[in-house]
Amino acid sequence: MTDPMCRLRPDEVEAALDDPVSGRRALPAFDVHVHYLPPRYRSLVVAAGIDHPDGHRAGLPGWSAAAHVEHLDRLGIQTSVVSISTPGVRLGDGHEVARVANEGGAELVGEHPGRFGFLAALPVPDVDAALAEIEYAFDELGAWGVSLLSNVAGVYLGDARLEPVFAELSRRNAAVLLHPTGPSRAVPGVLDGWPRPMYEYFFDSTRAVINLIMSGTLARNPGVRLIVPHAGAALPALAQRIARNVWTVNAGLAADREPIPEFVASLRRCYFDLAGSVVPFQLPSLRALVGVDRMLYGSDYPFTHAELSAELNADLRTTDLFTEPERRAVLRDNATGLFPELGL
Repeated sequence: MTDPMCRLRPDEVEAALDDPVSGRRALPAFDVHVHYLPPRYRSLVVAAGIDHPDGHRAGLPGWSAAAHVEHLDRLGIQTSVVSISTPGVRLGDGHEVARVANEGGAELVGEHPGRFGFLAALPVPDVDAALAEIEYAFDELGAWGVSLLSNVAGVYLGDARLEPVFAELSRRNAAVLLHPTGPSRAVPGVLDGWPRPMYEYFFDSTRAVINLIMSGTLARNPGVRLIVPHAGAALPALAQRIARNVWTVNAGLAADREPIPEFVASLRRCYFDLAGSVVPFQLPSLRALVGVDRMLYGSDYPFTHAELSAELNADLRTTDLFTEPERRAVLRDNATGLFPELGL
C-alpha cells in the first residue's frame, strides 16, 4: 500500500539525491540526529527483554557499521554524529550499559575515521555515575557531546536533582542532544496500542524543553548547547502562548524574586534538528520561530528505515522553503558551529 503522505516517488527520490546543485554529490551533509546499536549494547537490550522499545511497530531495528556506511553513501552524508536512542541505558545497572554503549561509539569512530562522531549516553538520574561517565567519555573516549532522554524513570530534564550534571556539561561547553522517550505516565484508554513515537515523543520533548527553560536550568548553565529534536516538536505552536504566560507571571513577581527566563529568547539560543517528516507542515513554523541558522539535519536512522530516510533527505534537498545557501547551512554548515571536529 502506498503511503498517502509520500511527496516523492522512488525515482524522484533518487533524482533529488543526484541533483547537480543540491544533491548528495554536490552537497555532502552532516547528520546530528542518528543512532547506533553496537553489538554489546544490543545484546544487553535483548537480554533485558526489550524487543519493541516504546511500542516501535518494527521492533528494535537492525544495525551494523557496514549498513550505516551504506546509508551515509546513499544519502550523501559525510559524517554521522551517532547517539543511543530508546530504550536508553537504564536497563538495570545503567552505568554498566552506558559504558558499554559509549565504548562502542568510540570503537565505531576509530574504525571509520571521518565518517562518525558520537554523543555519550549518561546513566541519569544517578548523578555521581553520570559525572564519572562524562569525565570518561570526554577525556578518554573522545565524545563530541552527550545525548539525554527527555525523562528517565520520571525524572525530567530540568529536575533540580540533575543540576550538577548540567553544571559540568556547561563547564565543558558541551553539545547536548535531547532525545524523546515515552512519558513517565500514560493516560489510560487514550490511543491504547498505538506506538508512543507516533505522538507522545513530541509531547515529552516539548515537556522537557519547557522544564529546562522554566526551571532556569539553561539560564544557569549557558555553556550547554542544546539540540531540540524533530523540528522543535510542539514548541513552535506553543511558544507564543507560553511566552505570554511567563510575561504575566513575571509582571506580578515581588522585586526579590528571580524572574522566569524569557521563553522565546531561550528557545532561540537552542538548535533544532530536522529529523522526521518536517516538510511541508512543521518547517515553516520552526523557521518563523528560530530562523534557518539554528536548524540541523538529522536522519533518525535506523529507527527511521533506509527508504524513508532517503525520502526525507530528498525532501530537504528539494523543498523551496530554503534557498540554496540556506540549504547548505541546514544540511552542513550550521553543524560545524556545534561540532568543530566536523571542520577538521
